[in-house]
Amino acid sequence: MGPIENEEKLDDVMAYYKTIREALSGLTEIVNINFNEKDFYHAAAIDNLKALHDNIVEVLKSSFTPREIRIRLRELEFNEKEAEIVFPL
Repeated sequence: MGPIENEEKLDDVMAYYKTIREALSGLTEIVNINFNEKDFYHAAAIDNLKALHDNIVEVLKSSFTPREIRIRLRELEFNEKEAEIVFPL
């Protein structure tokens, strides 16, 4: 696979990652709304969501170089912060 093809594949993967991260954030909000922070189910759900996120990142790291992933994640975080300024909640 050439550099351009690898770059396109990484772009696709990062788009999927962004969607997954947004879904995990939404699930975290649902858990926070529906369970008291001291509740066992709250802690268990948050732990599982964090583990899921961490495993997704590990899969990405095994597929691409850490540098490629870091660059894309920084871009994604910057875009989200910029969107929050333009479209405040």
